Amino acid sequence: MSSSDNLILDAILIGLQMIYYKFKNNRRAKVFRKMASEHQLKFWQKPGEYQGQLDQLKETQTENAYHSSLRRAGSKAKLAARFFGESPLQARLLAFKTNAWRGDWQTNCNIMEGEWKGHSMTTFDTLFFRVQDPPSEGEYTSVFVRCDAEMPKMIISPTGLLAGLKRLDENQFANWGYHKVSFELVDFNKRYRVVSKDEKLAYGFISQNMMEYLMSHKDDKWHIETAPGGIIISTVYTLNPEKVEKAMDFLAGFLDHVDKYLLKP
Repeated sequence: MSSSDNLILDAILIGLQMIYYKFKNNRRAKVFRKMASEHQLKFWQKPGEYQGQLDQLKETQTENAYHSSLRRAGSKAKLAARFFGESPLQARLLAFKTNAWRGDWQTNCNIMEGEWKGHSMTTFDTLFFRVQDPPSEGEYTSVFVRCDAEMPKMIISPTGLLAGLKRLDENQFANWGYHKVSFELVDFNKRYRVVSKDEKLAYGFISQNMMEYLMSHKDDKWHIETAPGGIIISTVYTLNPEKVEKAMDFLAGFLDHVDKYLLKP
């Protein structure tokens, strides 16, 4: 097969992938629009439509670097940008290491937001592309709860091989300034890996009461990160509505188990 034939075949395959992602997300949009209606939540299918609480978060110093990344992205990412549009969310969340871009470009869709058990929640899907060797692409869901208190830069993740692979995929092993934090409860240290930039504040958030709450949810395998602005759960795949609702319940409970004096703005 000649090089020109290869280019044509690649273009056809990329086009088919874009159609697949479009079809999949249109189907998810119907399901989550229904969920949003049932729970009096707002819903935006496309990133350009979004006008919500994440717009109020402080812009990060790397925002310009994020928005300029599309110029360096591969042809597939540029085509995806025309299909889906650029994300207004991601640049606001770069303080969250687990939700930093996993590729050269990414966008968000199927955004749902509103009050959930007394807390302000935002859920969204992310579509990403990486052109480095080896190239990769994928989709995942995040659930974010807004909190105006002084939040430690801290990552709480399950132990084990799969959790380690997720951290590797997110370049978390190069999180400069983060230090491992150990606790008196041995079983907790076996089940969870906690790293933070502020050890003292981390001990405040991970109280005995919080450890008991996290241990009661150890089988859920949530990856949790706190940073200025709130708390986020990130995954390596898209969640169905039942799983999203479960994650929202978990985050509401997480905040309810933080000592109240730590949650004052």
